[in-house]
Amino acid sequence: MKTELGDKPKMSISFSGGRTSAVMTKMLLEKHRNTHDILVTFANTGCEHIETLNFVRNCDVHFGFNTVWLEAVVSHGDKVGIRHKIVTFENASRKGEPFEEYIKKYGIPTPASPTCTSRLKEDVMRSYIRSMGWKRGTYLTAIGIRADEVDRMSSSMNEQGLIYPLVKAFMRKEDVLSECRKWPFDLNLDGEHYGNCVWCWKKSLRKLLTVAKHHPEHFDFPQKMDSLYGKHKLTVATTSPQGDRRFFRNHLNTADIILMAKGEFNEYIDRSEMVYDDPLFDVGAGCGESCEIGSDN
Repeated sequence: MKTELGDKPKMSISFSGGRTSAVMTKMLLEKHRNTHDILVTFANTGCEHIETLNFVRNCDVHFGFNTVWLEAVVSHGDKVGIRHKIVTFENASRKGEPFEEYIKKYGIPTPASPTCTSRLKEDVMRSYIRSMGWKRGTYLTAIGIRADEVDRMSSSMNEQGLIYPLVKAFMRKEDVLSECRKWPFDLNLDGEHYGNCVWCWKKSLRKLLTVAKHHPEHFDFPQKMDSLYGKHKLTVATTSPQGDRRFFRNHLNTADIILMAKGEFNEYIDRSEMVYDDPLFDVGAGCGESCEIGSDN
């Protein structure tokens, strides 16, 4: 790792707002706060669950994460990339405003064009880090992926300077939950299927239908985007057989999800109780659980 002469080693911590990345952040700060220059960032898309925002704030209050809250600034000029702005818990977007600006420029994200995490999180964090004078190659970026999620580690981790401290520490999901039980607060969701962006198209169909069955209002934003931008930025790769861009796998749109949720299906339950031959068996947990950057899925 390259550093300027006399500088401490530099580390950027990507705090997604989930339990796993919170445990990682706490562990790294306790170990390296005095030996490293550390930046902790949380990129808000405006579609996170309110309890995610509360959890990030509580981590700051109780553990002194000193998280820098960021949101995307989207310029609609052709050659201007994503920049950042600093926000707070109080003024952070809660109605999908950054996400809509991204869709205006790039179109609705689809499985064929899965750019929402890279544009709304990775690019935003990099913009902030550059503004702090940190140059690429002079710092490492810590990602909250556990030892039981090694298949999600980026294949280009070395080139990108990514590290996975919980993998190195052999921490699994049960270890993370055990640590969080010691804390005076928790991520108060009604189940992991509600985090992080509640309606995230990367979640399994089971998770989406379960959320839509109990809280269809969480799909108001993507349904609005379908209406406003379904025909926006059409390309051969992103256009569905129905002639529009659709968020969800198998060319489903938001109306399809809401309608399917009114029918019969096995609701999402903990993995230990899964019926593995169920056709809705949960796949694609990447963004659904933590929306981490530095993941290959």
